[in-house]
Amino acid sequence: MRLAGRVALITGAGSGLGREIALTFAREGAKIAVNDIHRDAAERVAKEVEAAGSAAVTLIADVSDSIEVRTIFEQLVATFGTLDILVNNAGIAVMSDAVKTRFVEMINETLSAGRSTQSVGATRTMSDSQWRRTLSIHLDGTFYCTREALQIMEPKGAGKIINMASIAGTTGLLGSPDYSAAKAGIIGLTKSVAREVIGRGIYVNAIAPGYIDTPLLDVMDEPMKQMIALQTPIGRLGTPQEVAAVALYLASDDSSYTVGQVISPNGGYHI
Repeated sequence: MRLAGRVALITGAGSGLGREIALTFAREGAKIAVNDIHRDAAERVAKEVEAAGSAAVTLIADVSDSIEVRTIFEQLVATFGTLDILVNNAGIAVMSDAVKTRFVEMINETLSAGRSTQSVGATRTMSDSQWRRTLSIHLDGTFYCTREALQIMEPKGAGKIINMASIAGTTGLLGSPDYSAAKAGIIGLTKSVAREVIGRGIYVNAIAPGYIDTPLLDVMDEPMKQMIALQTPIGRLGTPQEVAAVALYLASDDSSYTVGQVISPNGGYHI
């Protein structure tokens, strides 16, 4: 088992990619700290981790709150004594009904005329609260959790930090200026911190998935998903298992020469 005896904290692990990464790591021998803002979801995944033969603890917190983050790290150390792997996965995606409608209209116009002359209007109609909430969960949360993890990892001179970015941060996504900005920020943070701490034996890398079939895509309707599949050279959406496999590589000793990189399982959507 590639992660035997190690302790991993996965944020936003109550569903989607976080859940799959937690179960993948558990099957490889890691003890799992399951973080989510929703207690029921976290507890369900913790039971699945235990059913896979590993130890689990649930840590309930909103990662955009630095006080709550500090508290769950204290709980983690009290339970497992240390931290070897942090996966900063928690995130949200928000799209208003008006933007969805215009998105579909653009798709239909593109299919009929070859291109669209419309704007989805996401940036000019976005509220301050949506912008701030998206950045706070993705970017602030990644920073807060990384800061606390380094309090544990730097003294012992070892650790793996895996940040969940996105092709939204490498190419920008139509209708998602907040999400794209947050993910681009995570990529910059990843590269900076990687340079800072590799001398202490701590590896920091990012995963930038393409469109993956998880609840995060529930903001899109079927025509939008079908259009994305058509635009992806492989011809389909990705699966959580395909992203979890990349996370396992980065968490394991197999990635011993991988530092500050952004690995992008995206089916060729962005090459």
